[in-house]
Amino acid sequence: MKMLELSVDEAVKYLKENIKIYDRLEISYNRIFAEGEVLNVDFSEYFGKPGFKLLLSLDESHLNPTIEIDVYEIQEDLIEFTHTPKDGEVIEVTVV
Repeated sequence: MKMLELSVDEAVKYLKENIKIYDRLEISYNRIFAEGEVLNVDFSEYFGKPGFKLLLSLDESHLNPTIEIDVYEIQEDLIEFTHTPKDGEVIEVTVV
């Protein structure tokens, strides 16, 4: 497992450049913890501004098994995440 300490901007850049469909992601922000498989990564423009949204299929025990996370909206509340690529090394990121 590789451990990184990144600033908020570096963490968002990491997510943009490295998260792919079918990867596993455990993400903590504000008081939220979500863990599951990445179903989609969306960089569409929203209201004239660039967007970055992740669609996660949450692990089994949740009532609503799919959530969308607007990374730009939660970036200041981002605490940490663990990225497990489909084929690769587990990366644990702490936001400092």
